[in-house]
Amino acid sequence: MEFQTDFNSSLGESLDEVKETRDKLSTKLAHIVNLIDASEVESAKASGSLELGSISQDLLTISDSLKKGVFRLLVLGDMKRGKSTFLNALLGEDLLPRDVNPCTAVLTTLRYSDEGKEGVTIYFNDGKSPQVLSFSDFKSTYTIPIDEASRFAEENREAFPDVEQAVIYTSLPLLKRGIEIIDSPGLNDTEKRDELTLTHIRECHAILFVVSATQPWTRNEERYLETYILNRGLTVFFLINMWDEIARRLDDPDDKVSVAHAEEKIRAVFRSNLEKYCNVDGVNIYDQRVFEISALKAFLARRKNQSLDGTGFVPFTKALEEFLIKDRAAAEFGTARAVARSADRRVREAVDLRIPLLYEPINELERKITEIQPKFDQLRQLRDEFIKKVNTVRDRLANELSNSFYTFFFGFIYNF
Repeated sequence: MEFQTDFNSSLGESLDEVKETRDKLSTKLAHIVNLIDASEVESAKASGSLELGSISQDLLTISDSLKKGVFRLLVLGDMKRGKSTFLNALLGEDLLPRDVNPCTAVLTTLRYSDEGKEGVTIYFNDGKSPQVLSFSDFKSTYTIPIDEASRFAEENREAFPDVEQAVIYTSLPLLKRGIEIIDSPGLNDTEKRDELTLTHIRECHAILFVVSATQPWTRNEERYLETYILNRGLTVFFLINMWDEIARRLDDPDDKVSVAHAEEKIRAVFRSNLEKYCNVDGVNIYDQRVFEISALKAFLARRKNQSLDGTGFVPFTKALEEFLIKDRAAAEFGTARAVARSADRRVREAVDLRIPLLYEPINELERKITEIQPKFDQLRQLRDEFIKKVNTVRDRLANELSNSFYTFFFGFIYNF
């Protein structure tokens, strides 16, 4: 099922434009690298290399990064927060199990694959060959009940310690446009799994942090944000899921005044806890990063091709679209432009230094080299003497420190 909302079409078209620009820029930079490398070969034959290797490598690194062009979204959240339902609603497909939590007992990455090649590959950390499964086999094999998951967490054990991660390959249009989504197990899974999740945090471009309106904020969620996410410069979208459950849990769900009062109390709790994570350069962007959603309601609406109004997904997907297109792409292209300008300046400087030398006779250049060679020899001698002096002082101080510690230690024992 393809996206049936404005998010699908507008994000898809915009990401296609970004991808096209990224590909063009990557090709241009690679072409510049080829020109530099070719010029170095010719320079070596004529007047000597210009030593442009580091410039070429910088451009090649940026070109390769642009060529890959993957947006990585990491989904985090504690158990019983509805992460799998949220992902299914975002993707428009029932790919992940929704009846138990955590949705799976292994870290799961969703990547694009052409039609007919969909499936799940399990990658192991003990050297075993990858295991290929169908979606149904994956759900039945790597899903565990909530009480069992809690027991594993309390004992700091993993349900499947030999599994590194599962990769779901699917032909969903959103993933085709250069997006990878990483779905982590519950935050209190195990310390080892937390370490693996931290590795993905370093590689992702945005975090979708799912919390629950029915279980307002926990110390574990606070700990995770403080330990792994705060001050890393990452964009974090907070999704307060199950917002529609607030009304359902009241004695009279149809009493609008009571519902509004209850929602405002929950809203105040989250604002007091999340506002500090929504401050960018002194500007409060809480309303652009925190969204009240109903993932199950959105998922059912998607399956029936109905409007997503009232689910909270419309404002959230617009904010996500703006980030994917403007912020992330702007940073990528800005970096590429800065590196390219630096390369241009450094190449021009190298050429400008070389050109005057080309007008001088060879015998004159050889004379100048002969004149300046003794100065280089003198500098080399000064360098060697300086290194020798540093090593001598180092050894003397180390010996004095060792003797001092020896005297103190045995004096301490004697006095004691």
